[in-house]
Amino acid sequence: MKVILLQNIKGFGQIGDVKNVSDGYGRNFLLPRKMAKAANESSMKEVESLKEKRIIMIETEKKNALEAVEKLKDLVIEFTRKSTKTGKLFAGIGKDDIVAEIKKASGVQLQEEMIGHDEPIKHVGEHLVDLNLSLEVKTQIKVLVKTE
Repeated sequence: MKVILLQNIKGFGQIGDVKNVSDGYGRNFLLPRKMAKAANESSMKEVESLKEKRIIMIETEKKNALEAVEKLKDLVIEFTRKSTKTGKLFAGIGKDDIVAEIKKASGVQLQEEMIGHDEPIKHVGEHLVDLNLSLEVKTQIKVLVKTE
């Protein structure tokens, strides 16, 4: 079954892509959730408008990411947590903590998926955390963890 994607689906495709999927995946998952629609003659004409929409979306995402980079350029986020004598934290600092602190410090709203640090921070000290703000725009921020 051929479908036209109406949303970006991570690891699968972008808006406007024409994909060949199994009938069950198309009928039971993509179509009911309005993530795709069946590809036929009339819907193939809509692909061009979807591709234009994707280009506009990428440009605005890049512009917003560049604005966020300016706000986050010299930002240092500080956490004060309880730790052992060796400097290991009792509770790690996860992506959700980092996102909340960035929003509080700079007003920039991020999603947890944008943070490139997979494991929670579990030690006192200075850590560099990668931020993937868009496909092309990436930056780093400093996270400083102090003991109570």
